[in-house]
Amino acid sequence: MFFSRLTTVQSITILLGVSLLIKVGMAAILPMTGDEAYFIVWGKHLDFGYYDHPPMVGWWLAALLQVSDHPVWLRLPNILVTTLIGWMIFRIVLPRGKTNAVIAAGLYWLTPVHLMAPLITTDVPLIFFAFLSGVCFYKAQRHDKYVWYLLSGLMLGLAFYSKFFAGMLGIAYVLYVILFVRRGIKPYIGIIFVVLGTLPFIGLNLYWNYLNCWDNYLFNLINRTSDYEFSFWGLAKYLLLLAYLITPPIVFYVLRKPAVVLETLRNGGLGLFLALFTIPVVLFIGLSFGKNIGLHWLLSFYPFLFIAVIMLLHFGQLRVCFYFMWGFSLLHVLAFAIIYALSPNMFLDNEKRYQKVVLAMHADELINLIDSQRYDFTLATPSYSESAILAYHLNEDVLVVGAGSYHGRQMEINTDWSKFNGKGLAILSKSDDVKTYAKYFSSFTHVILPLKETKYHLGIGISFKYDLYNKGILEPIRNQYYQIPDWLPTGRCKMNE
Repeated sequence: MFFSRLTTVQSITILLGVSLLIKVGMAAILPMTGDEAYFIVWGKHLDFGYYDHPPMVGWWLAALLQVSDHPVWLRLPNILVTTLIGWMIFRIVLPRGKTNAVIAAGLYWLTPVHLMAPLITTDVPLIFFAFLSGVCFYKAQRHDKYVWYLLSGLMLGLAFYSKFFAGMLGIAYVLYVILFVRRGIKPYIGIIFVVLGTLPFIGLNLYWNYLNCWDNYLFNLINRTSDYEFSFWGLAKYLLLLAYLITPPIVFYVLRKPAVVLETLRNGGLGLFLALFTIPVVLFIGLSFGKNIGLHWLLSFYPFLFIAVIMLLHFGQLRVCFYFMWGFSLLHVLAFAIIYALSPNMFLDNEKRYQKVVLAMHADELINLIDSQRYDFTLATPSYSESAILAYHLNEDVLVVGAGSYHGRQMEINTDWSKFNGKGLAILSKSDDVKTYAKYFSSFTHVILPLKETKYHLGIGISFKYDLYNKGILEPIRNQYYQIPDWLPTGRCKMNE
């Protein structure tokens, strides 16, 4: 093994340098995505909560935006978080041998999901605080000190204040203690301390929702689950996703030794990290029958896998997995280079996708075309993603007009449509459906904007009719997305005022 001939410092330096070089390069090359731009909007409208999720990434971005809005700068938290977690994995595994520690950190640093997508999303603070919580819980299991349980709870609370998926990690703690810990009552009391650590953050989130239409709960428990439909294909896709994330050689080796997996779970120590990865993964199986499990759903538990794998595989197997990861990631880098070089023309056969790629890669050119037509009118689009991308490049709010989707409704919370009564709007759309908004204006002009072998449509509306828009668009939105159950106490709901 090449790395076995190097000192530990040399090995770690090479792995760290390669991963940082690729991540910084990707952060500089990748166009700003719709989700990232949407979270940047959060950072510009600082609050204790937002429609879709708790506010942590918005807070991080608010601080970063005080310095710069350059993509590499805004994506720096992702780069630093994944780098720091890899280093912590190295330190945790180090007592089991320097080579094992290098392999564990290297496997994590070289995973394609971290190398190829250093994006700033809600998952970044979630991953960071969830991992810190898991490490504190590991310390609690080793020393049975309540302070470690409390610290684990505090970190779990910060993870919860980043994204609700943190709750799965809390469930994993409880199930681990029930199923595998046999040390009397103390670990159960420790769970109480974990809960106590999370309560300030849960309480603050509940209070914000009480004053804001229960947005987080309506979105996550009702609006986004309305399309639930039982299907075995969902499970198949989830298992394929797991095989991709875990990587085929690790899956192959682990499936051959179920007894070792069970023994590792029972023996405690670093086996705890296997439980913190496995329990959420198993729980997601139930959801996979009716919901598409996204790759990002698993990222907050993903680092634990690379500690656990050291307990499951012998050195020869670890070496195979390590070198496979180098090749696996290199293929991703090459694939990205080819797609990037051929974009956006390689998507010409799919008009909608092609328009999205053109918007992402040539937003500034599109904005120049828009500005040549819109006078000083406020810009809007029918899509939260498109509005967020344009807002990022324009450095001004871009409205979302029309019904939109169940995602990204923070835009309408930020917008007081009554203030635009009688004013002009410029509505950008990817189709001539933009003409359907003409009825909400005294006069309306449809302009075609050609760009990069496609065309966008701009509707210039003069004298916006708020009352008509309120009845035709906002009222159905309120009825569909803001129906608070009678049993929930409500302090205020601005959308229903």
